[in-house]
Amino acid sequence: MNMPLVIVALDVMVMLLLFVSLVFAVGIVWRVEKELDVSYKFFVGALVFLLLSEFVGKIFSETIFFTILSAIFKVIFAGLLLAGIWTMRDLIRRLDGEK
Repeated sequence: MNMPLVIVALDVMVMLLLFVSLVFAVGIVWRVEKELDVSYKFFVGALVFLLLSEFVGKIFSETIFFTILSAIFKVIFAGLLLAGIWTMRDLIRRLDGEK
C-alpha cells in the first residue's frame, strides 16, 4: 500500500467534507433568523477558516510563513466556533427559561 497516496486521499476527503459542511451551514443561515442566524454565521465563519487552514497547511506546508498562517487560521476557527456555541447556548438557556 502506498502510504503517501493514502494520506493525500484522506486529506482530500477532509477538505471535501469541510466544504460540504460549509454548503449546508450556509443553507441554514439563509433560512433562519435572529439569534440562531447569528450563531450559524459564527459556525460558517469557523468552517471557512478551518477550510482555509487545511488548504494552506496542506498545499503550502513547506514554508514557515504559510505554516504560521495556517496556525493563525486555526486560532480564528477556534474563536468563531466558541462564539457560535456560546450564542447557541445563550439562546437555548433563554428558551428553557434560565435567563
